[in-house]
Amino acid sequence: MLPSVDDRFPVSFYFRIADQLLKQADVYRKEGNLDCLHLTLNRYVRLVSQVIPQHRNYSKHSSKEKLRHTKILQESTKEAEKLKLLATTNINSSGSQLGRRSKNSANNFRSTSQRWTKKILNFSSFKEGKIGHYDSRTCQRGDDNEVHVVKHYFPSSVVSWVEEGGSSGQVSHVIFPSSNDGNSKCISEGSSTSDSTKDMHISVKLTEEFLDLAKENTHRDLETCGILGAFLKNHTFYITTLIIPKQESTSNSCQALNEEEIYAILDERSLYPAGWIHTHPSQTCFLSSIDLHTQYSYQVMLPEAIAIVLAPTDPSKGCGIFRLTDPGGIAVLKECNERDFHPHSTTADSSPIYEICSNIYTNSNLRFEIIDLRISS
Repeated sequence: MLPSVDDRFPVSFYFRIADQLLKQADVYRKEGNLDCLHLTLNRYVRLVSQVIPQHRNYSKHSSKEKLRHTKILQESTKEAEKLKLLATTNINSSGSQLGRRSKNSANNFRSTSQRWTKKILNFSSFKEGKIGHYDSRTCQRGDDNEVHVVKHYFPSSVVSWVEEGGSSGQVSHVIFPSSNDGNSKCISEGSSTSDSTKDMHISVKLTEEFLDLAKENTHRDLETCGILGAFLKNHTFYITTLIIPKQESTSNSCQALNEEEIYAILDERSLYPAGWIHTHPSQTCFLSSIDLHTQYSYQVMLPEAIAIVLAPTDPSKGCGIFRLTDPGGIAVLKECNERDFHPHSTTADSSPIYEICSNIYTNSNLRFEIIDLRISS
């Protein structure tokens, strides 16, 4: 479900969401996943034609970007209509008896879908191989799902290879113990309020490597933050990039600087902003009121975005992976205009504002790169 416009974000923020939807559509088109392609194109059409124009600064925004999306909107609308017609045609002819679908008709639909995919591939391109200044390769996972392996040397040579990978990696479901802070709860597998979100895979070494990069700040009781970049394949996000931005930190907050520099790296690799990771050097493992607002901005852009908190001094829980509840927590943050540390109102149904993620998996065969922008080239 697309959110209504929030004028606190610039118009460019929403056009970035539109670009991400087009990127997802490219993936589904390449995979032949016509159901998800149709759904994503409809979301894009609604966002560009209905949501973004409601922004109070829409009329002042770059006419060049609006013109670009106006052209894409026309193509996307036509493609979505063709997909709807295709689905309707196959449903109407799926069996001789009303309400039943035979096995043969289902097979015919898949066959027709594959032929149709070839016809619609021209709407946009899917980039692979070499892009910009990095080399792209693939390594084969045990379940025949390729995982990208990248190597990057700009703006500095600070790249950490944290996983060697192999031919038979292990994937483990992440389950955290319950929290007693009253603001979050342990969600068992399949019981999250965001059941429709896609699964997300992270390297088993990600948190360990980040803690190592943050140890100097941690010893000085300063927070450290990083941004997570992921690619989408077979309805699953794989986090392959950790960006440590230039930042300002205190003992209970951290603020990333030069966000355009971060997005330039993500865009160059066609990655999604899959969330963020930060430390609580001397606090427990939870999301503060400021953290909640930060997570809100990530989750508006990508509903699957996560917040990883590392609290090395918390004896009960040193790591947590959180997400705002939807719609409860999202609605509370959308209406909150407070800054600094402050209490939040309860959700409409009295559910927690945020929750422990239930669809996160550690992947021992998933390698990732670390780009530390704090160090000049």
